Amino acid sequence: MSDDCGRDGGGGHPPGDGTAVARWLDGLATGVRLGPKAGQVRQVLTTQPTFGSYATAAEVAARAGVNRATVVRFAQSLGFAGWPRFQAELRAAHLSGRFDPGSPSGAAGGPLASAFARDARNLRELERSFDFGTAHAVVRAVRDARRTLVVASGTHAVPASVLALVAASRGFPVEYEDRGGPRLANALAGLGPGDCVVAWSFWQHYRDTATALRVARAAGAVTCVVTDTRHAPPALEAAHVLVVPTEGVAGVQSMTAATSVAYGLLAELLATDPPASRSAALRVSDVWGELGLFEEDMPPVRGEPGADGEEDVPE
Repeated sequence: MSDDCGRDGGGGHPPGDGTAVARWLDGLATGVRLGPKAGQVRQVLTTQPTFGSYATAAEVAARAGVNRATVVRFAQSLGFAGWPRFQAELRAAHLSGRFDPGSPSGAAGGPLASAFARDARNLRELERSFDFGTAHAVVRAVRDARRTLVVASGTHAVPASVLALVAASRGFPVEYEDRGGPRLANALAGLGPGDCVVAWSFWQHYRDTATALRVARAAGAVTCVVTDTRHAPPALEAAHVLVVPTEGVAGVQSMTAATSVAYGLLAELLATDPPASRSAALRVSDVWGELGLFEEDMPPVRGEPGADGEEDVPE
């Protein structure tokens, strides 16, 4: 297993939001001798507790660099009948510490540096594990769709809005819905074969997002989701599933890797027809100018107040 997946921070606990899980495991393991492979499993669970809360034993084994039987034996050695029963308690421990900001870090940079380091690890993990084949399928679905609806709620809307707003500004028929309720219902009601839905949903999952995918699938639209585990409720409703890491620090999910995915999908989408993309961007730019959306970004003309840091002196 790569050391990117789990270096301990100060105080014996890994950076990120796995402190509550680490303490829970420490309590269970009192008097239990764990071998090196069991230690690798523990490392994954404490550095990626959200993943561990939903992943299968086989998926945890893959990240830990061990076989599935080792993961099951790890759960059994701590007093559980098997992985499902252990996982339920793991999830409860993770939830109990979800909003604990943790102790201040004595390291240079403190929590700010820890957040940067966690995001860097997430991006390295994304680069290693990303399913580029599925990503290409998502891009094709958006490119070929009569209409694409992008759906998200809360902080999950951060990467979703990037994809939707930029794609629309480049001439693709992409709409964005993050308000839920009647507005989402109206947007979903018009879906049918030839349409596409791209949902963004991470732990904890909003019911509206999963429902939107289910309605879209029943209507014959192509369904896609960007999420943090294949076993998330929205993933069960999608034809194309992209899994990205979202581990953060201080109990806050990070949308950094997900936002990187949004920009990646956009790069691939715009590359399918560069001239059309440029033409659409120019048209949008003209409209932005007509609406006066931006502050002037030109330096002062020499001789005008503010040029060279000085004001003109009246003669």
